[in-house]
Amino acid sequence: MSKKLLISNSIMWAAAILVVAIVEDKKFAILMLVILAAVSLMFLKKEK
Repeated sequence: MSKKLLISNSIMWAAAILVVAIVEDKKFAILMLVILAAVSLMFLKKEK
């Protein structure tokens, strides 16, 4: 795994955790988690 990919995935997951901690609207928090997870997995599949 490249260093840039690892850093970008770490940033996306950190953003997802912060969104869940900050946002009071649970529907929006779940939506953001799903979007960030999908993007993260998409980048991982593209790397292979």
